[in-house]
Amino acid sequence: MEQKTIITLTVKNNDVNQTIFNFMKKMFQTTSLSVLYKLFRNKKIKVNNKIMKERNYKLQLGDQILIFDKNLVITERKQQIAETDSASEKVAVVYEDQSILVVDKPHGVEMHSTFNSSLDGMVQSYLMQKGAYHPQTEQSFVISHIHRLDKLTRGLVLYAKNKISLDLLLKKINQKEYIEKKYLTQCEGIITEDEFTVTGYLVKDESEQKMIFSLTEQPNSKKAITYFKVLTRTLNTTWLEVTLGTGRKHQIRASLSYLQHPIINDVKYGAKRIAKKYMIGLYATTLVFHQLPEPLEYLNEKVIKILENIIE
Repeated sequence: MEQKTIITLTVKNNDVNQTIFNFMKKMFQTTSLSVLYKLFRNKKIKVNNKIMKERNYKLQLGDQILIFDKNLVITERKQQIAETDSASEKVAVVYEDQSILVVDKPHGVEMHSTFNSSLDGMVQSYLMQKGAYHPQTEQSFVISHIHRLDKLTRGLVLYAKNKISLDLLLKKINQKEYIEKKYLTQCEGIITEDEFTVTGYLVKDESEQKMIFSLTEQPNSKKAITYFKVLTRTLNTTWLEVTLGTGRKHQIRASLSYLQHPIINDVKYGAKRIAKKYMIGLYATTLVFHQLPEPLEYLNEKVIKILENIIE
């Protein structure tokens, strides 16, 4: 007896080049993985009218997917921001083209939140208002940041506006020869060296919810390399340009705390509180792209900067 088709899906531009299994996980987020595995084993999935048993098949534009299961529920695609998110807040766009968006995240704004205002929500609202993003018509793609900033840090955040750019940039972000990130920070005390490198290991202190830096490797620690250059010295503080050699959580904050020069107002890492509002003197100021392949090769050697006049 011929099976009745329950669900029919067509692969769109932002669905291509991912495995059919990953696509299914995004489309049916409330369905357990064991059920998805069973669909493949029981020959209940067809692609272009052929039974699909290979979970690693890479989807191509226009592929027709037929699924024979009356219990599956497609995850509703909608703008992923909380009702309390202020969609009216204007996102500070620093650079935008057909593939990427770079915005200036304010101090105190979370990257993503289910309940509070977030940068992701602000970016999605901005792109929806200008007609560049239609979540209701997307199947597996959601506008996504490529890297994160701490809530207390201000500065540049890179977003991908389509699946091809997202995959490429996520692959390259942790390879520093492709995407270079620079920071500006003001720390306590006077640092006498003009340029120096801090190399060591970071491990999370679960009780304090912060990262601990040490020169020797510890269990579960990760290597961290940070390059510092003194820009100017004031009476009691030092301004530094910072380049990341690795991209670890709280890497700059923990490294400077270890050197006993914590970032100003970074109370968690040992600094004195100088402002009631908890924001720290750390700014993601520069993005530089190198050796990116097509279709993002046009970005190579492009420098995106903000906050050039922040040092008083």
